[in-house]
Amino acid sequence: MDTYDERTRPLGVTIIAAILGISAILALLVLVLGLNRVSTLGLGAGMTPATSTALLGALIWGFFELALAWGLWTLRPWAFWTTAIIEAARVIFGLSVVFVLREAILAGILSLIIPIIILVYLFADRSVRAAFRTSST
Repeated sequence: MDTYDERTRPLGVTIIAAILGISAILALLVLVLGLNRVSTLGLGAGMTPATSTALLGALIWGFFELALAWGLWTLRPWAFWTTAIIEAARVIFGLSVVFVLREAILAGILSLIIPIIILVYLFADRSVRAAFRTSST
Protein backbone atom coordinates (compact mmCIF):
# COMPACT_ATOMS: atom_id res chain seq x y z
CA MET A 1 0.00 0.00 0.00
CA ASP A 2 1.30 3.42 -0.92
CA THR A 3 1.74 5.81 1.93
CA TYR A 4 2.77 9.41 1.90
CA ASP A 5 6.30 8.44 3.00
CA GLU A 6 6.77 6.17 -0.02
CA ARG A 7 5.59 8.70 -2.59
CA THR A 8 7.52 11.67 -3.89
CA ARG A 9 5.78 15.03 -4.08
CA PRO A 10 6.36 16.60 -7.51
CA LEU A 11 8.00 20.03 -7.44
CA GLY A 12 5.00 21.71 -9.07
CA VAL A 13 2.66 20.35 -6.39
CA THR A 14 5.05 21.61 -3.72
CA ILE A 15 5.01 25.07 -5.31
CA ILE A 16 1.20 25.12 -5.65
CA ALA A 17 0.74 23.96 -2.04
CA ALA A 18 3.24 26.49 -0.70
CA ILE A 19 1.71 29.39 -2.61
CA LEU A 20 -1.79 28.35 -1.55
CA GLY A 21 -0.70 28.02 2.08
CA ILE A 22 1.07 31.37 2.12
CA SER A 23 -1.89 33.01 0.41
CA ALA A 24 -4.30 31.53 2.95
CA ILE A 25 -2.18 32.59 5.92
CA LEU A 26 -1.80 36.14 4.57
CA ALA A 27 -5.54 36.37 3.84
CA LEU A 28 -6.41 35.18 7.35
CA LEU A 29 -3.86 37.59 8.85
CA VAL A 30 -5.26 40.53 6.89
CA LEU A 31 -8.79 39.49 7.86
CA VAL A 32 -7.90 39.29 11.56
CA LEU A 33 -6.03 42.60 11.45
CA GLY A 34 -8.92 44.19 9.56
CA LEU A 35 -11.46 42.92 12.08
CA ASN A 36 -9.27 44.18 14.91
CA ARG A 37 -9.11 47.60 13.26
CA VAL A 38 -12.89 47.63 12.76
CA SER A 39 -13.49 46.81 16.41
CA THR A 40 -10.84 49.30 17.60
CA LEU A 41 -12.48 52.13 15.67
CA GLY A 42 -15.92 51.10 16.87
CA LEU A 43 -17.10 50.45 13.34
CA GLY A 44 -18.31 46.93 14.10
CA ALA A 45 -21.57 48.18 15.56
CA GLY A 46 -22.56 49.67 12.21
CA MET A 47 -21.60 46.57 10.22
CA THR A 48 -24.35 45.37 7.91
CA PRO A 49 -25.41 41.72 7.76
CA ALA A 50 -23.99 41.53 4.23
CA THR A 51 -20.59 42.71 5.47
CA SER A 52 -20.67 40.27 8.37
CA THR A 53 -21.58 37.44 6.01
CA ALA A 54 -18.78 38.41 3.61
CA LEU A 55 -16.24 38.47 6.45
CA LEU A 56 -17.42 35.10 7.72
CA GLY A 57 -17.21 33.70 4.19
CA ALA A 58 -13.67 35.05 3.83
CA LEU A 59 -12.71 33.45 7.14
CA ILE A 60 -14.14 30.08 6.11
CA TRP A 61 -12.47 30.31 2.67
CA GLY A 62 -9.11 31.08 4.31
CA PHE A 63 -9.30 27.97 6.48
CA PHE A 64 -10.48 25.94 3.48
CA GLU A 65 -7.44 27.10 1.47
CA LEU A 66 -5.19 26.19 4.37
CA ALA A 67 -6.69 22.68 4.49
CA LEU A 68 -6.32 22.38 0.73
CA ALA A 69 -2.66 23.42 0.91
CA TRP A 70 -2.09 20.75 3.58
CA GLY A 71 -3.90 18.17 1.44
CA LEU A 72 -1.72 18.98 -1.57
CA TRP A 73 1.42 18.96 0.57
CA THR A 74 0.59 15.52 1.96
CA LEU A 75 -0.64 14.20 -1.42
CA ARG A 76 -4.22 13.49 -0.39
CA PRO A 77 -6.37 12.38 -3.36
CA TRP A 78 -9.26 14.63 -2.26
CA ALA A 79 -6.93 17.64 -2.53
CA PHE A 80 -6.06 16.78 -6.14
CA TRP A 81 -9.72 16.64 -7.15
CA THR A 82 -10.74 19.67 -5.08
CA THR A 83 -7.96 21.71 -6.68
CA ALA A 84 -9.03 20.53 -10.13
CA ILE A 85 -12.66 21.52 -9.46
CA ILE A 86 -11.72 24.94 -8.06
CA GLU A 87 -9.39 25.70 -10.97
CA ALA A 88 -12.03 24.57 -13.48
CA ALA A 89 -14.50 26.94 -11.80
CA ARG A 90 -11.93 29.73 -12.08
CA VAL A 91 -11.56 29.00 -15.80
CA ILE A 92 -15.34 29.17 -16.23
CA PHE A 93 -15.43 32.45 -14.29
CA GLY A 94 -12.60 33.86 -16.42
CA LEU A 95 -14.40 32.85 -19.61
CA SER A 96 -17.58 34.49 -18.38
CA VAL A 97 -15.65 37.70 -17.74
CA VAL A 98 -14.19 37.56 -21.26
CA PHE A 99 -17.51 36.89 -23.00
CA VAL A 100 -19.99 38.74 -20.77
CA LEU A 101 -18.08 41.77 -19.48
CA ARG A 102 -16.58 42.96 -22.72
CA GLU A 103 -14.92 45.94 -20.99
CA ALA A 104 -12.81 43.58 -18.88
CA ILE A 105 -11.49 41.28 -21.61
CA LEU A 106 -7.84 41.73 -20.61
CA ALA A 107 -8.62 41.02 -16.94
CA GLY A 108 -10.60 37.94 -17.98
CA ILE A 109 -7.79 36.63 -20.16
CA LEU A 110 -5.23 37.24 -17.40
CA SER A 111 -7.46 35.46 -14.88
CA LEU A 112 -7.44 32.38 -17.13
CA ILE A 113 -3.67 31.92 -17.29
CA ILE A 114 -2.86 30.45 -13.86
CA PRO A 115 -5.90 28.14 -13.56
CA ILE A 116 -5.23 26.72 -17.04
CA ILE A 117 -1.55 26.16 -16.22
CA ILE A 118 -2.49 24.38 -12.99
CA LEU A 119 -5.11 22.20 -14.70
CA VAL A 120 -2.76 21.22 -17.51
CA TYR A 121 -0.04 20.44 -14.97
CA LEU A 122 -2.35 18.33 -12.80
CA PHE A 123 -3.69 16.25 -15.66
CA ALA A 124 -0.86 16.17 -18.21
CA ASP A 125 1.99 15.13 -15.93
CA ARG A 126 1.74 11.40 -15.13
CA SER A 127 3.97 11.75 -12.08
CA VAL A 128 1.49 14.19 -10.54
CA ARG A 129 -1.47 11.86 -11.03
CA ALA A 130 0.61 8.93 -9.75
CA ALA A 131 1.66 10.86 -6.64
CA PHE A 132 -1.97 11.37 -5.65
CA ARG A 133 -3.07 7.83 -6.52
CA THR A 134 -3.49 5.49 -3.59
CA SER A 135 -3.55 1.73 -3.69
CA SER A 136 -6.77 -0.02 -2.74
CA THR A 137 -4.96 -3.04 -1.25
